[in-house]
Amino acid sequence: MEEKFDLGHCVKKAFVVVAGVSLVFIGIMAFLTLIGVIIAIPLLKKGSRYLLAANDSTDNHFANGGKLKLKCGNKNMKLKFDEAELLDEKS
Repeated sequence: MEEKFDLGHCVKKAFVVVAGVSLVFIGIMAFLTLIGVIIAIPLLKKGSRYLLAANDSTDNHFANGGKLKLKCGNKNMKLKFDEAELLDEKS
């Protein structure tokens, strides 16, 4: 018995393997996109609340300036700033 190498059969198997791997890759990308959307929705809601808040509430929130807290390792820094200084245009 003499075996013959069938190129067509080999190409079919390679195509099926490549198609399967690409579908798995597309599935993983879709899953990561879904996780990203789930994480982004609450952040978008919070951001829209800040952007679409009434002007009165935003003006009163920083009427006397604000505080900015930063953490770097074991050190905590508190900075005070005046909103008028931040918003002034310097030319």
